[in-house]
Amino acid sequence: MKTALTTIALALLAQAGFAADAPTAQLTGVVRIVKSDGKTVIAQAAPLLVTANMTTSKLPEFNVSEKDAFLTALGRCAFNFQYDEVSATAVAGSTNRLFSNDALIAQNTQVALTPKAVKTIWTQPYLVAGANNVKIVVNADSATPSTGWVRINVTGTCGKPAVTPAPTPAPAPVAKPPAPVVVYIQPGSGDWNNLNTAWGYSNYAVTQLKGKGYAKYDEVVRLNTALTNAISAKKVSTGDYASMMAAWNALQADPAFRAAMTAIVPMPGKK
Repeated sequence: MKTALTTIALALLAQAGFAADAPTAQLTGVVRIVKSDGKTVIAQAAPLLVTANMTTSKLPEFNVSEKDAFLTALGRCAFNFQYDEVSATAVAGSTNRLFSNDALIAQNTQVALTPKAVKTIWTQPYLVAGANNVKIVVNADSATPSTGWVRINVTGTCGKPAVTPAPTPAPAPVAKPPAPVVVYIQPGSGDWNNLNTAWGYSNYAVTQLKGKGYAKYDEVVRLNTALTNAISAKKVSTGDYASMMAAWNALQADPAFRAAMTAIVPMPGKK
């Protein structure tokens, strides 16, 4: 059943009191969209938390623009997204999941918490242009997950291409469907610039992570090969573009990949 866009049966619990006595991992504080520095807040709101005593409340919400995204493609915008969690006891290896309009958009795994210390989780989900009813589920695979909701309104089109009308077939004895229209992304467009940026970073990752023991290194190599072929051809279909950018976004959302890239010490002669 799809999430209602106006109201939802939830209860708002005071953040401070909730976090202080939380026996295991719990959502706390505010959810926020931040700039690439991870510190400058673009917009934020305290999520509406699910509790045993259900009531009807309007979802807290905030607005962001496609200009705040670091990637846009095919009607979706990728943002730097942060939320906080805390626990009164130690937690190891928990999993958090984010959903937008009932679709899984991000997952954080192997989350560890120190007792009574707030931990900030940084992820990079794609949100659709328009309204996004975002559900954050902390410690999702446990018997007592913590769930909060917030509505994020994204203004703009998030790079959704204009629809090309299919040609009208000429009258014929046997009617045939119109040929499918393939839309290509070419140099000079914003989507091409995004592709070129991903290619540059993937080149760096392939060079610097080689032999470093990163578990998904072969995936990085395959993605870099696909990006290199697209850049060399100087055009790529929107379908292939979406697949490559989704794969690149998944790598950026992988904590192990981010940790491996952060640990890189540039070697002489390598960029």
